[in-house]
Amino acid sequence: MPLKKLSILYVEDNLETQRLIKQILELSANEVFVASDGEEGLALYQEKKPDIVLSDICMPKMDGLEMSREIKKIDSEQTIALFTAFNDADYLKQASELKIGTYMLKPFDRKQFFNSLNYLAMVIETKKESKNL
Repeated sequence: MPLKKLSILYVEDNLETQRLIKQILELSANEVFVASDGEEGLALYQEKKPDIVLSDICMPKMDGLEMSREIKKIDSEQTIALFTAFNDADYLKQASELKIGTYMLKPFDRKQFFNSLNYLAMVIETKKESKNL
Protein backbone atom coordinates (compact mmCIF):
# COMPACT_ATOMS: atom_id res chain seq x y z
CA MET A 1 0.00 0.00 0.00
CA PRO A 2 1.52 3.34 -1.07
CA LEU A 3 0.23 5.16 2.05
CA LYS A 4 2.69 3.15 4.17
CA LYS A 5 5.57 5.00 2.46
CA LEU A 6 4.25 8.50 3.14
CA SER A 7 4.26 11.08 5.91
CA ILE A 8 1.09 12.91 6.94
CA LEU A 9 0.59 16.14 8.83
CA TYR A 10 -2.79 16.07 10.58
CA VAL A 11 -4.15 19.43 11.76
CA GLU A 12 -7.17 19.28 14.10
CA ASP A 13 -8.21 21.38 17.09
CA ASN A 14 -10.61 18.86 18.68
CA LEU A 15 -8.30 16.81 20.91
CA GLU A 16 -10.55 13.74 21.02
CA THR A 17 -10.80 13.61 17.22
CA GLN A 18 -7.09 14.40 16.95
CA ARG A 19 -6.14 11.42 19.16
CA LEU A 20 -8.47 9.00 17.34
CA ILE A 21 -7.40 9.95 13.81
CA LYS A 22 -3.71 10.08 14.80
CA GLN A 23 -3.95 6.48 16.10
CA ILE A 24 -5.64 5.38 12.88
CA LEU A 25 -3.11 7.18 10.69
CA GLU A 26 -0.15 5.76 12.60
CA LEU A 27 -1.29 2.26 11.57
CA SER A 28 -1.36 3.27 7.91
CA ALA A 29 1.34 5.87 7.23
CA ASN A 30 5.11 5.96 7.59
CA GLU A 31 5.12 9.07 9.82
CA VAL A 32 2.35 11.17 11.37
CA PHE A 33 2.80 14.71 12.65
CA VAL A 34 0.01 16.45 14.56
CA ALA A 35 -0.85 20.13 15.04
CA SER A 36 -3.75 21.71 16.93
CA ASP A 37 -4.39 24.79 14.76
CA GLY A 38 -3.43 26.30 11.41
CA GLU A 39 -0.51 28.36 12.74
CA GLU A 40 1.04 25.32 14.40
CA GLY A 41 0.25 23.28 11.28
CA LEU A 42 1.99 25.76 8.98
CA ALA A 43 5.09 25.81 11.20
CA LEU A 44 5.19 22.00 11.37
CA TYR A 45 4.67 21.80 7.59
CA GLN A 46 7.70 24.03 7.02
CA GLU A 47 9.78 21.92 9.40
CA LYS A 48 8.71 18.41 8.32
CA LYS A 49 7.63 18.78 4.65
CA PRO A 50 5.07 15.94 4.83
CA ASP A 51 3.76 14.17 1.74
CA ILE A 52 0.12 14.85 2.66
CA VAL A 53 -1.44 17.61 4.76
CA LEU A 54 -4.78 16.55 6.26
CA SER A 55 -6.66 19.37 7.96
CA ASP A 56 -9.88 20.42 9.56
CA ILE A 57 -11.27 23.76 8.35
CA CYS A 58 -12.65 25.54 11.42
CA MET A 59 -9.86 26.04 13.95
CA PRO A 60 -8.59 28.85 16.16
CA LYS A 61 -5.75 31.21 15.17
CA MET A 62 -5.68 30.15 11.49
CA ASP A 63 -8.33 28.02 9.79
CA GLY A 64 -7.54 25.09 7.49
CA LEU A 65 -8.27 26.99 4.29
CA GLU A 66 -6.01 29.89 5.26
CA MET A 67 -3.27 27.44 6.23
CA SER A 68 -3.74 25.64 2.90
CA ARG A 69 -3.37 28.96 1.05
CA GLU A 70 -0.09 29.64 2.87
CA ILE A 71 1.20 26.13 2.16
CA LYS A 72 0.30 26.43 -1.54
CA LYS A 73 2.34 29.67 -1.67
CA ILE A 74 5.34 27.65 -0.47
CA ASP A 75 4.67 24.62 -2.69
CA SER A 76 1.84 24.86 -5.21
CA GLU A 77 2.04 21.08 -5.75
CA GLN A 78 1.59 20.13 -2.08
CA THR A 79 -1.07 17.47 -1.61
CA ILE A 80 -3.72 18.67 0.84
CA ALA A 81 -6.89 16.96 2.04
CA LEU A 82 -9.62 18.57 4.11
CA PHE A 83 -11.47 16.56 6.76
CA THR A 84 -14.34 18.63 8.08
CA ALA A 85 -17.92 18.62 9.32
CA PHE A 86 -18.75 21.55 7.02
CA ASN A 87 -20.37 20.80 3.69
CA ASP A 88 -20.71 24.50 2.86
CA ALA A 89 -20.70 25.57 -0.82
CA ASP A 90 -18.30 28.44 -0.09
CA TYR A 91 -15.80 26.09 1.59
CA LEU A 92 -16.08 23.65 -1.33
CA LYS A 93 -15.48 26.50 -3.79
CA GLN A 94 -12.42 27.73 -1.90
CA ALA A 95 -11.08 24.18 -1.67
CA SER A 96 -11.51 23.76 -5.42
CA GLU A 97 -9.74 27.06 -6.13
CA LEU A 98 -6.84 25.92 -3.93
CA LYS A 99 -6.69 22.59 -5.80
CA ILE A 100 -7.30 20.62 -2.61
CA GLY A 101 -6.81 16.91 -3.33
CA THR A 102 -9.88 15.68 -1.52
CA TYR A 103 -12.65 16.99 0.74
CA MET A 104 -13.81 14.42 3.31
CA LEU A 105 -16.78 14.94 5.57
CA LYS A 106 -17.03 14.14 9.25
CA PRO A 107 -18.20 12.08 10.99
CA PHE A 108 -15.41 9.62 10.28
CA ASP A 109 -16.28 7.05 7.62
CA ARG A 110 -13.40 4.56 7.48
CA LYS A 111 -14.02 3.48 3.88
CA GLN A 112 -14.32 7.04 2.50
CA PHE A 113 -11.34 8.18 4.58
CA PHE A 114 -8.97 5.48 3.38
CA ASN A 115 -10.23 5.49 -0.20
CA SER A 116 -9.46 9.23 -0.32
CA LEU A 117 -6.04 8.94 1.32
CA ASN A 118 -5.03 5.94 -0.78
CA TYR A 119 -6.07 7.81 -3.92
CA LEU A 120 -3.84 10.75 -2.89
CA ALA A 121 -1.00 8.31 -2.14
CA MET A 122 -1.31 6.82 -5.65
CA VAL A 123 -1.28 10.30 -7.19
CA ILE A 124 1.88 11.19 -5.23
CA GLU A 125 3.55 7.92 -6.21
CA THR A 126 2.67 8.47 -9.87
CA LYS A 127 4.11 12.00 -9.77
CA LYS A 128 7.32 10.72 -8.18
CA GLU A 129 7.65 7.98 -10.80
CA SER A 130 7.09 10.40 -13.69
CA LYS A 131 9.81 12.71 -12.31
CA ASN A 132 12.23 9.77 -12.30
CA LEU A 133 11.66 8.96 -15.99
